[in-house]
Amino acid sequence: MSKSNEMIRIASEKGYTINKAGDILNPKGQLVKGSIRKFKASVYKTFGINYKGMSRPILVHRFVAYKKFGEFALEAECIRHLNQNSLDNRPNNIDMGTYRDIYISIKKTSGTKIEI
Repeated sequence: MSKSNEMIRIASEKGYTINKAGDILNPKGQLVKGSIRKFKASVYKTFGINYKGMSRPILVHRFVAYKKFGEFALEAECIRHLNQNSLDNRPNNIDMGTYRDIYISIKKTSGTKIEI
């Protein structure tokens, strides 16, 4: 298991959760501020937890997917933002999929002809 997936599981076990807006709540039910980081061509919300002296960023959309789909989310090829807004982490905007799914949805919304 990757370190990032391990940290997602640990955060959930520690009591971190999500709300309907896709925000992270700490074990006391308070909003976690987190930060925004650039990964490749997109920006994503992240948050961190301390565990055994290490802190590692957790991508919020991947944590939301874990809370929504359980262990299946850790095995998914990718986690998709259905509206292509990488900062919109509402559970109803998060789905599991493939990189091909993302490519097709971007082409459809841009009006570019797709040949499959």
